[in-house]
Amino acid sequence: MRPTRLALLTLAFSALAACSAPPTTGGTSTASTNTPYVPDTPTAYGPGDYCAETYVLLQPTTRSNFSLGSEYYRNGDYCAAYPYIKQILATEPLFTGEDPDDRNYLRMASIYEDFAANVDSTNQAERVAYLDSALTTRQAGVAALEREGIGYDSYLRDLREGFFYFQNSALYEDAEQKQFEAFTRAFEAKPDSLEDWYLTRLFAGSAAEFGDEIPHPERAAYIRSLSEAIDDAALRENYAQFATYIETEPSVQDQVAGTDAAVQSLLDDYNAGTLTGNRVFTLLATAQQQPERLTDLGADPEAVISGITRLPEIVDQVDNPRLLYALSVRARREGDTARANELFQRAIDNAESNAQRADFYYSAGQYDRALQVFPSHGPSLYRRAGLIAQSVGRPTSLRGRFAYWCLADIYRNVAAQTSGQIASNARTTASRFERAGPSRDQYFLEGFSPGQSVSASLGAYGSCTTRVR
Repeated sequence: MRPTRLALLTLAFSALAACSAPPTTGGTSTASTNTPYVPDTPTAYGPGDYCAETYVLLQPTTRSNFSLGSEYYRNGDYCAAYPYIKQILATEPLFTGEDPDDRNYLRMASIYEDFAANVDSTNQAERVAYLDSALTTRQAGVAALEREGIGYDSYLRDLREGFFYFQNSALYEDAEQKQFEAFTRAFEAKPDSLEDWYLTRLFAGSAAEFGDEIPHPERAAYIRSLSEAIDDAALRENYAQFATYIETEPSVQDQVAGTDAAVQSLLDDYNAGTLTGNRVFTLLATAQQQPERLTDLGADPEAVISGITRLPEIVDQVDNPRLLYALSVRARREGDTARANELFQRAIDNAESNAQRADFYYSAGQYDRALQVFPSHGPSLYRRAGLIAQSVGRPTSLRGRFAYWCLADIYRNVAAQTSGQIASNARTTASRFERAGPSRDQYFLEGFSPGQSVSASLGAYGSCTTRVR
């Protein structure tokens, strides 16, 4: 009779219970039995019908079991490798035939991950149970090494743990935090050894770790340390510029309203004729940078901008870049294109920073120009991400769907460089594209494996490189 799923999970975890026994330090087997063990009934070792029922002929020596388990594992036959590696973990878990290490634990963890990938997609609880077994097994391996006083390199283990949570982010609520912590440990251990891809993951996670408020000197220092380790020159400059940007207090005139309720309050005061002081500039900046928020509340952003340019707080500041841009909008609205272009250029020339120049270009619909002067301009990044997503469309091929993972990476990067509603929308969209990517059983059949670097087409926006989840 085929074991129940509960029985399978119990079997999967039984190897871990045996790990508490003191391990030997490898070398020679001390197994006491001289006859192979043959079970009375066939046994299945994987989820459902994934592993066929088979008689398992365990060998009388640890060396023989290790040899068979290693051969099956290297050939990718995890169902066949499982009972032999399980037996080793129950007897001499650090046995390698040479110097002892935790490779048997690492192999068993990979087997559990393979089993998890082949669980029916509707059975999330069983899938998570196997993934939890993988985590627990790796931890048990480290504990076994420490009990025996055997040194190990934590760097690669931290990278593997971080990627585990990156790959299974939809299944663990704290996945992003765990990923950030693991990659951070690896970065602190070998800051010059991490590939740029891992550094971009740390950058993406820095907003959640430190907060996205501005100014934020602590986050700025962290991002600057990332920029110093980046190999790509353009990305290095981008991060350094963003660090400088979040290090300083933003101009009052560049601040947008934080919530929709705040926008509505500003509009109410504007319509009542009671909008004064810095609130005038907050509404102006919001109308210029995020006009869709006013539109959603039933207001005409261009009409609001035109009206604000007539308020006393604005008229008195003829050289103010925000005013100059607002006047250019009014001139364009009134059909005076030459005057509008002149005022727009004066606004660009008088801008206090590249970030403010990017605001003006973005408001004028020149998203690429905005990113040229300030590569970390959040609203432009979000808009460009949307255009890239449109260009990708709905690919059906395996390689085509790798683009969904690229889009998830792009939107996470947007979330890291923005705040408020844009950041929230970017995170939500990233999760949606993450789920749309190929499943493990789909890409495994084509010879791809987790962590492998792959490229995909972004349509009119060229190509991208990402990692297999």
